[in-house]
Amino acid sequence: MINFAVLQAHDLQYIAAGTLIKDPLLKNEIKGVTFDHFTLKGKGRFVEESAGDHYVVLLFLKTDPAILIVNEKNYPVSSESIVRIPYGAGYEIRAGDMQELHFLRIRKHLNKKDIRVITEKPGDHNFLYSKPFSACPVYTEDIKSEKTVNRMMLPEGLVPRFCMGSVETTGPDEVGEHDHPMLDQVFLGQQGCRCTVHADGEKRILTEDMLLHVPLGSKHSVTVEKGDKLSYIWMDFFLSLEGQKYMEEQHHLKDE
Repeated sequence: MINFAVLQAHDLQYIAAGTLIKDPLLKNEIKGVTFDHFTLKGKGRFVEESAGDHYVVLLFLKTDPAILIVNEKNYPVSSESIVRIPYGAGYEIRAGDMQELHFLRIRKHLNKKDIRVITEKPGDHNFLYSKPFSACPVYTEDIKSEKTVNRMMLPEGLVPRFCMGSVETTGPDEVGEHDHPMLDQVFLGQQGCRCTVHADGEKRILTEDMLLHVPLGSKHSVTVEKGDKLSYIWMDFFLSLEGQKYMEEQHHLKDE
């Protein structure tokens, strides 16, 4: 069954400055993964304390420029950018007067094997990873057409058992039918997206600001009609560390 949730567009006109709204999404959909959409209006802040049992990845969506503070250092963040918080670090997000922030927080639980991988290569996990969506490296994949633009947003190794990328094309086009029994996959519709996700005989229209879970191991594909746009972020949550080999086998990075 294709389950989905929609990022709420709150009317903040009459909400006091400094207000933080949290919307949990796809609750209990994928074991060990939580999705929370945050809206922060005006002069306020969001703080999350350090923790060693999970990783945090942030997607800044339609948001005004803001400040992210990690390990007492300030980092500017803005719309359409991804941030991986260093392992075990706390962080703070600050908004200024008249600013409005929208970001998706993905928290990935870590098991004992994940933590062992992190401790073996601490240099891969003690820095802030941050990129605009448009600056992420391009890759190709056999199940997609030549006109499709694919970007690797969170490469293998930055977060154990979690990778992320994006796909964009115009209709008529498709992402060919395939399955991956080693992972759960979630799509997040981007600006102007309107395409159809097919999975095991079901179908669902994926639109902007929709978060959609493709069932584990299902045969699925995506189609986009003439005049429409396919534009989404995919998130892969692997059952095991060995399953991550799928990334190198299927995705081929290239120079732009």
